[in-house]
Amino acid sequence: MSAERDDGALSIAACLSACVAAYGVYLGLPLILGALASWYGFTNTQIGWIGSAENAGMLAGSIAVSAFGRSSNFKNIVIIGIAIAGVGDAVTIGTGTFAGFCTIRFFAGLGNGLCYSAAIALLSRTRRAPRNFSIFIVVLVIANSLELWIIPGVVSRWGVRGLYIGLGCLYFAPLALINRMSSAASTVTTNADAKAPSISIPIALPWLCLCAVVLFNVSASALWVYAERIGASIGMSDRTVSNTLTICNLISVTGSVLAYSLSRRWGQHRPQLAATAVMIFVFVTWSIHLSPQIFGIGILLFFEVWSMASVFQLSTLSNIDPTGRRVALIPGAQGLGQSLGPFIAGALLGIDFSFPKMLLAVASFAVGSFIVYGMVYAGLRRTALAVANA
Repeated sequence: MSAERDDGALSIAACLSACVAAYGVYLGLPLILGALASWYGFTNTQIGWIGSAENAGMLAGSIAVSAFGRSSNFKNIVIIGIAIAGVGDAVTIGTGTFAGFCTIRFFAGLGNGLCYSAAIALLSRTRRAPRNFSIFIVVLVIANSLELWIIPGVVSRWGVRGLYIGLGCLYFAPLALINRMSSAASTVTTNADAKAPSISIPIALPWLCLCAVVLFNVSASALWVYAERIGASIGMSDRTVSNTLTICNLISVTGSVLAYSLSRRWGQHRPQLAATAVMIFVFVTWSIHLSPQIFGIGILLFFEVWSMASVFQLSTLSNIDPTGRRVALIPGAQGLGQSLGPFIAGALLGIDFSFPKMLLAVASFAVGSFIVYGMVYAGLRRTALAVANA
């Protein structure tokens, strides 16, 4: 029995390490893009499009896994993704042009997307998926804080090339555990078997959830990509911005724990709507007035609700679609939103929008996410009250 528990824990650890490694670039994206602007002279619009290209690659990888992946070959997909991402990071070291960065980072993003989506699909099929999703977000927050703390020092000492070498090294952990990942199939049950619904859920609701994930991530990624630039625009130093992002992100580890606790008391939907409303409040406040103090408070709230929303997005869809097929599309929905966010923000800045005006514009996507999730909640209250309160 102990050996089985150890085997299951190592399987989950393998999936978590693959997710973190594949998501590593996105976790440090604002500081990475800020470094590209400083080292290569890219404009704010250009760095937004580089970030968009990276996330578009992740989207393509996620769609490929959702369309063609099967539980029997998820491990192989992870290996292929690691190989593609590794080659992309290596080629990035010798790249110095805007077009080159867009092309190579799309390629690297494709590898990251394959690895991340295959690993999250396995994680979504574990017996205690909601708990494991919460653990995943906690691990992600800690990894994010470490990246934000380390990146400025790495760039200062080794430059952008050293940064991409370091990102490639994140894959050593999942590679070391890759053999354990094959045993993940023995630790999972299909959600359809584990919690087959006794009631019929309208087929449109899971798709509305995915739409809401896209809209939420458009807003979140637009702010995230330009967080470093926004801080610099109000006179904050690179180190101060980095420390602010690191500390606030680390504190947000409480968000995933709070999300799990709130969901057990009030269900997934009402706390999810509240978290989205708080994020809209942060965007609107920043669009009206922005100072170092308000920046710090806003970043703290943003990270907290982002952490909570990440848990809710996974768990809510898992409850609505027990087969797990739509859950496997969440990385694709996130990738689409994370690709569109930097592109839209960069385009707005390119037509002389200020940061406050840009933030107000992208806040409309968070409003859209709130409305769509409200439609899902209302639909469930009419057709499946037990699921609405779950």
